[in-house]
Amino acid sequence: MNEVRWTDVAPRDGLQNIADTISTEAKIRLVRGLLDAGVPRVEATSFVSPAWVPQLADAPAVLAGLERDLPRLRVLIPNLRGLELALAHGVRNVLVTIAATDSFNQRNVNRTVAESLDEISHIVELAGERACTVDAAVSVSFGCPFDGEVQPARVVELCADLVARGVAEVGIADTIGVATPVDVTAMCGLAAAAVPIDRLSLHVHDTRGLGVANVIAAFDAGIRRFDGSVGGVGGCPFAPRSTGNVCTEDALQALHALGAVTGIDLAALCVVAEGLASDLRHDLPGKLYRAGIWSRAPQEAAVETNVG
Repeated sequence: MNEVRWTDVAPRDGLQNIADTISTEAKIRLVRGLLDAGVPRVEATSFVSPAWVPQLADAPAVLAGLERDLPRLRVLIPNLRGLELALAHGVRNVLVTIAATDSFNQRNVNRTVAESLDEISHIVELAGERACTVDAAVSVSFGCPFDGEVQPARVVELCADLVARGVAEVGIADTIGVATPVDVTAMCGLAAAAVPIDRLSLHVHDTRGLGVANVIAAFDAGIRRFDGSVGGVGGCPFAPRSTGNVCTEDALQALHALGAVTGIDLAALCVVAEGLASDLRHDLPGKLYRAGIWSRAPQEAAVETNVG
């Protein structure tokens, strides 16, 4: 089966690191553009403390403007209070994050990993009572900026624990962009023994230029759920030098060439990326929206070259 479920995280993970305030209207326009392009799910915002991530302080206003789109939206929450706020705004799919190391978890949510696991159990219980699905992402699965190398066995152990606690989708996240395709292939094989592969997802960054290659490696390993960010914007504010989520349209171009079925219009995504670049007033890291989709037809004008 080659059907891929893609989640675009640009409105949340993509914008959270940007210092200049982005208008609520621009965020709503971004989410709607992604949905109209056929992206099945969009991570719209987060109920983290505005003191931690000021860019997402307008989460209630963003969701109010997207009320009709709630069935296709996911929202990041840091804790039980975040879930309560999300539920109050009609959210039916939330994401919690838990790190593979205590050092990163403390900096991200001010808790140990064990404390986060206990809270996730409470989150799953309350969400279940309100028909809300809980997903979880295991941050720094391939390496931690504070502790260094992370053992795959630790990640697999956390994945199994999350499944046992009732989490619907478990994501393996390369938060600082250190994974290679070899690492991804190995991790996917190990994690698939702890999580049904149709509930396993991959979230990679292109920090070191291997984002698309890592998506391809995961697809070849049987993964069919991925996160990415239109235009390649994003990064984690709690991970030093963690730039750029894998670019949605760049990765999808590769997946489509491999026969993946996504239901997403790449040309429409490129238009969304162009609009986001205009709103941010600078070019984005993504390549496809700038180069254009190759039609395979002869070009209208010859390209001059000094070679040969």
